[in-house]
Amino acid sequence: MVSFFTNNIPTFMKIELEKLFHKINPLIKKNAKYMMFAIPLLLISILNLIFFLFFDGFANGMVAIVIVYALMAAVGLALYKESKHIKRKIKQLEMEHIVTRIEKSDVMNEYKKKDYISLLKSQPKMGLQTFINFLTEENDRRKMMED
Repeated sequence: MVSFFTNNIPTFMKIELEKLFHKINPLIKKNAKYMMFAIPLLLISILNLIFFLFFDGFANGMVAIVIVYALMAAVGLALYKESKHIKRKIKQLEMEHIVTRIEKSDVMNEYKKKDYISLLKSQPKMGLQTFINFLTEENDRRKMMED
């Protein structure tokens, strides 16, 4: 999965992103499965419920079919809600991994570490970009220390 996105990035960044994706990959797969079943279940059941209610009504004992479609909608909605919960958990795990990685850095000083962590917490949507900026700066400092 990472190789698809990371063809043109440096190896030090690729290694860190692989560690991150390895940690959240099972949740991403689970989320994809839930969404794959939730959306079709919701669409099919709601469209059929609308069709039955407005065009056919409850004629000819169609109550059983309406109940089946309502149950399908309930299952689809439950899967959708669970997938939203998993997305939140993915974001939380990603943030925890990035923060621990920043805190473990032995090259960066404490001020810059706190600066990056506060930037992550103030702008969580830019977390991956901030992490990449951190990795780049850390690598630059490591190279300067070696020279």
